[in-house]
Amino acid sequence: MRRTSYILFLVMVLFACQQEPVSQPIVLNSRAIYVVNQDSLTFEVKGENWTAWVQTPVQVIYPELTQQNSQLTVHLTSKEGVIEGPAFVTLQAAAQQFNFPIYLKNPASKFQLEDLRSPKTVNTDSSMIQQQILYAFDGSGNLTELEEGKYFQENYLELAPKTGTFKGITSTAVSSFYVDPGTVKTIPLTYFSDPINQTVTIKAGPLLDQFENTVSNGTLVIFSLEKAGEKKLIESVVQDAYSQFTLPVSETGNSSITARIAHIISQTLTLD
Repeated sequence: MRRTSYILFLVMVLFACQQEPVSQPIVLNSRAIYVVNQDSLTFEVKGENWTAWVQTPVQVIYPELTQQNSQLTVHLTSKEGVIEGPAFVTLQAAAQQFNFPIYLKNPASKFQLEDLRSPKTVNTDSSMIQQQILYAFDGSGNLTELEEGKYFQENYLELAPKTGTFKGITSTAVSSFYVDPGTVKTIPLTYFSDPINQTVTIKAGPLLDQFENTVSNGTLVIFSLEKAGEKKLIESVVQDAYSQFTLPVSETGNSSITARIAHIISQTLTLD
């Protein structure tokens, strides 16, 4: 029994060794670019029982195959989105595989311009000319040529020096620019007294930048009150173009007051 099994094994090995290798298929319609769902590859092959698949950098596509005599056609069809670019068509017969590099391209399709950056906020102290880079993506998420050899569009937008939102593309929030007010230009100081409550209110404002935009709410204002050689710092914030504080008359008589926002300092206000 053992001898019979050994002889059978030798016969199988001998039969395998006598099998002829599969010939290299020949591409009959070689081209630089193949359009998905339109083009196909035709090979001259020997034998039958061929299988094939297309490997892109991110997906495997199993195409339809038809064979008439020695011509095998690989139909580049796909029901799902195809990533364009370099790919390989692999043909297999028996245990042998043959790889053919190709370049895939989707048929012309609708695309939308998108700005891939986050929303950009500028203020009127900076340049009002801003760069915008736009890309086009088709329905399958493929980067698409805008023009031959060009894959992005560069725009320069001149923004108005007024606070607001400026859209690069209508209804595309991510392409917008947001203009905030800049540094305050001057800090006017005034005061008014309340005889009934015996208080004095010091007010800074209106607080505007060089283009007459109202300084942002919440901007810190530091008031400095100096009296009899002693200095007191009082912090307040801007609300609707003004910032103020109130003290008893006894604390403000015969004093001098200044206000500062960043590096901008007001003129001195003297109280008798």
